[in-house]
Amino acid sequence: MSTRNAEHYDALVHMAGSDRLGWDAVMLAGRGIVAYSAAQLWMLREGKSSVEPLRMADLVIGFGEAVEQIPGLWDEYCAGLLNDQDFSERLEQIVTFMESWPHDRQEERSHS
Repeated sequence: MSTRNAEHYDALVHMAGSDRLGWDAVMLAGRGIVAYSAAQLWMLREGKSSVEPLRMADLVIGFGEAVEQIPGLWDEYCAGLLNDQDFSERLEQIVTFMESWPHDRQEERSHS
């Protein structure tokens, strides 16, 4: 996959290869890459055929809103606006969401 077309994926790759980050943050970036890839495969292999179109749109929008935070987070860290702990905490929130997506979101909506 080319990172040129996915700014958020590119940021995760840079994080995973950074010598500025501790191993915990590098691991989070790696988990983010895996979660991003898993989400793309789920959408192509299962989601498009198994989820009602409007619900799928909601799921995709929610995922997009989460991953769109990643480049800005990386930029803030590189600019010195975030310390290591704050950066890692925010990245962990995003990655945890990505890892639970779409299943937690589908269950949430079916209970609403």
